[in-house]
Amino acid sequence: MNQIQRIVKNMGVTGTAQILTALISFVLVIYLARFLGEADFGKYNFAFSFTSLFVIFADLGVNQLLIREIAREKQLSEHYVNNAILLKVSLSILTFIGIVLITWLLRFPKTLSILLYLFGIYNILLTLSSTYLSLFQAWEKMEYVALFQIIERIIIVTLTLTVLFMGYGVIAVGYIYMLAGIIDMIVAVTISFKKFIRPLFKIDWELQKKLLIMGLPFGLNSLFAVFFFKIDTILLGFLKDDVAVGIYNAAYNPLLSLSMIVAGIVSTAIYPVMSKYYKKNKKSLEKFTIISSKYLAILGFPVATGCFILADKFISILYAGGYTSAIIAFQILALFIPFRLVSSITGTLLTSINRQGYRMFSVGISAAFNIILNLILIPYYSYIGASIATVLSELLLYTLFFFYIGRYYKTIKVNQTFTKPLIASIIMALTIYPIKNLNTFILIGLATLIYFISLFLLRTFGDDDRLLLNNLLGKEA
Repeated sequence: MNQIQRIVKNMGVTGTAQILTALISFVLVIYLARFLGEADFGKYNFAFSFTSLFVIFADLGVNQLLIREIAREKQLSEHYVNNAILLKVSLSILTFIGIVLITWLLRFPKTLSILLYLFGIYNILLTLSSTYLSLFQAWEKMEYVALFQIIERIIIVTLTLTVLFMGYGVIAVGYIYMLAGIIDMIVAVTISFKKFIRPLFKIDWELQKKLLIMGLPFGLNSLFAVFFFKIDTILLGFLKDDVAVGIYNAAYNPLLSLSMIVAGIVSTAIYPVMSKYYKKNKKSLEKFTIISSKYLAILGFPVATGCFILADKFISILYAGGYTSAIIAFQILALFIPFRLVSSITGTLLTSINRQGYRMFSVGISAAFNIILNLILIPYYSYIGASIATVLSELLLYTLFFFYIGRYYKTIKVNQTFTKPLIASIIMALTIYPIKNLNTFILIGLATLIYFISLFLLRTFGDDDRLLLNNLLGKEA
C-alpha cells in the first residue's frame, strides 16, 4: 500500500465514522431543538461551550504533541501515553475545581449550574480518553478512532432521544453526556491496553515537564480555537439571552459540524503524513498541500453557495418549520465554509513543520478579533452580529495562516487553484436560483450535476490530478 492509498484508507475509515456520527448527531440536534425549545436549547449550548473553554486546561496541548512525537518514534508510545495520562488526571481535577468556583462566583441559575457541572465532567473525561485516541492516530490506526466515535455517538443519541421522548428535559440530557464520558474512557483504555501498550504507573518528571512545555503552543492554540468557535455563544448568553443563543446555534451548529467533519477527516489523516514528509521529502509536502487545498476548495465553494441560496429550505428540513429566525444567520455563516476547509490544511501544515507557535498566534489574533467584533455587534444586532463576526474572523485566520507559511517556510501557490471552483459555483448558483422552489432534493441533484459539468468544461483537473488517481489505484506514474 503506497502513501496515497494509506491516506485515502485512513480518510475512508475516519470519513465513514464521521459521516455516520454526523448523521446521528444531526438527528440529536434536531430533536434537542424541537423538544427543548429555543431557551433550553440555548442553555444546552451555553453550558457545552462554557465548559469546553475550561477543559482546555485539562489537556494543555498534550494530545496534539503525542500525535506528532509518536508518529515519528513509535517505540515511545507506552512511555509517552502513560505519563500523559498521569499528568492529565491532576490537571483534570484542578480544571473541575475551577468550573465549580467560576459557577459559584457568577451565581448562575440552578438549572444552568447543574448543566455546567455535568458537561464539565463529560468534557474532562473526553479529553482523558482522547489521549488514547492520539495514540491510535499516531499509529495511523484510524479504525479504532472510528470505533470510538461511533460507540460514543450511538450511546449519547440513543439515550438522549429516549429521555426526551419520555418527557424529561435538559438536565436529563446532561446526565446522559456524563454517562457517555465514563463509557468513552472504558472503551479507549480497553483498546489501548489490548492492542498497543501496557499500563505503567511510573512517573517520569522530566518527560512530564517536556509534555507541558512542548505542548503549551498546542494548548494555547486549542484555547484560542475554543474562543474562536465558542465565544460567540458565550457572549450571546451574557449580553442577550438563552433564546438568542438557541437561534444562533440552530444556524451555526449544522454548518460548523459539516465543515469540521470534512476538515477533521482530512487533517486527521494527513497530519502524520505531513510530519513525515517535512523530515524526508519537502518537495512532496508542497505538492501535497496544494492538491489537498484544491480538493477542499472544490468541495467548499458549492456547499457554501448552496447553503446560502437554499437556507430557508435547509432550516425548514432541519427543524420541521421552526427556527425561521435562524435563516439569515444561516446564510451569513455559510460563507465561512471554504475558508474553514482550506485553513484546516494550512493550519496542519504549520504544525507539521514545527511552526505550531505561529498557528497558535494566528488563532489567538483571530480569536481576539472575534471577541472584539462580537462585543461591538451583539448589543446591536444580536445573533446576526455574531454571524458576521464569525465569517470575518474566519477570513482573517485564513489570511494569517498563509502569511506565516510564506514567511517561515515558503510561498505555496494555493489560491490560484480556487478560481475555477469559484466560477463553477457561480454558474451553479445562477442556474438553480430561478428554480429554487422545486423539491429540495431534486435541486441538490441538479446543482451537483451542473457544478461538476462546469468544473470539467473549465478544465479544472490536470496532470497532477491524473497522477493522484494513478497513485490511488496503485499504478505507476
